[in-house]
Amino acid sequence: MGPTAQVELEVVDSLIVDELEPLVMDDHRGDLGYYLFRNTKSRQPLLVDEQGTVIQEFDILNEGPDGIGSFGSGYRLLNDTSWIAQNLMQGYYVFDYQGNRKQHLPAHWAGMFSISVYTNRTTFNPYIKEGKAYILGEEPNAFDHKAISAKELGSEFYDQAKTIFDYDIAAGDFELITTFPDAWKPKAESRYVGPSFPLVTINRKSLKMALLPTVGNQLFIYDYSGTAPVLEDTVLLTHRYRPDQAPEANLDAEKWLEDYPIFTDLRVCGDGFLVGFYTRVPAEVVKELRAKSEEYYKLPEAKEATEKYAKPYYILVQGGKQVGVIDKLPIHGVIDFANEDGFIYVNDNRDPEVERDYNVFYKLKVKQ
Repeated sequence: MGPTAQVELEVVDSLIVDELEPLVMDDHRGDLGYYLFRNTKSRQPLLVDEQGTVIQEFDILNEGPDGIGSFGSGYRLLNDTSWIAQNLMQGYYVFDYQGNRKQHLPAHWAGMFSISVYTNRTTFNPYIKEGKAYILGEEPNAFDHKAISAKELGSEFYDQAKTIFDYDIAAGDFELITTFPDAWKPKAESRYVGPSFPLVTINRKSLKMALLPTVGNQLFIYDYSGTAPVLEDTVLLTHRYRPDQAPEANLDAEKWLEDYPIFTDLRVCGDGFLVGFYTRVPAEVVKELRAKSEEYYKLPEAKEATEKYAKPYYILVQGGKQVGVIDKLPIHGVIDFANEDGFIYVNDNRDPEVERDYNVFYKLKVKQ
């Protein structure tokens, strides 16, 4: 046993949803008996019960009175009366379970500087604190990238750039909170290692918040049961495929971290958290591919290199420390969701081993 011991997972159940098009799981609440799925092609949200029966497909990707426009990018459950939809460009919308739009929470942008669309994760987390509803999330456009310029500020960029927000749903108050902790090593050492905008999540039961700068090897865990997050644990993350230190950024270089394994996933998992990253295609291999074509990513060799080198790996954190790693799943597919009950859901629908006309989600847990 130890921080880099292999965590053994076991399949305890599976959920079958009778839909032809591939789905991804955006949320699950056992106490509500609901799943929220997203159709990967139409991006429409589906409400599904514990048996996999589709209760309703919400027709919201339109400009009608109960629509959010065409840029639906993620959906989460709030409570027994409401759920949240995100429009990539316009913010958040509160719906009831009949599909009626109840409220619009506009996006707070200082300008449009970057847009990221994720297949298997959402960038916001609805939760309840002292009876009030909030959204905790990531917004890379929340500050003015021209006024707060990494090229001019260097490592001081981390003192000024804030991308983590907390949104009071009832009051409509939007607040930027802790983004780059002082204990994060690049900041403490006054080293600029790229934007490194953190991922964030929160345990809806304990109100423990996890903050993960995408560069480096530290996870920060806060108690967010009060008015402001209070740092409780700083977890040093380690994996054989992660360098001890991120290279300092060359601000004049176009691509300086092209083979650095940035963190790409952060999820609640039981009382702890699950941290994910992908290994990257080595820079020398990319250089060789670029020499063949400007659109090198379209080459068959590029696909072969991705399949060979780009692999997902996970780190499990419990009790404020790293307790193991997940290098291989016991079932075909990708991790699609994890929750406060300690279950990990694996999606085997986008590239299944066997073609089928329905969706399967495998339910896993850590083997005791």
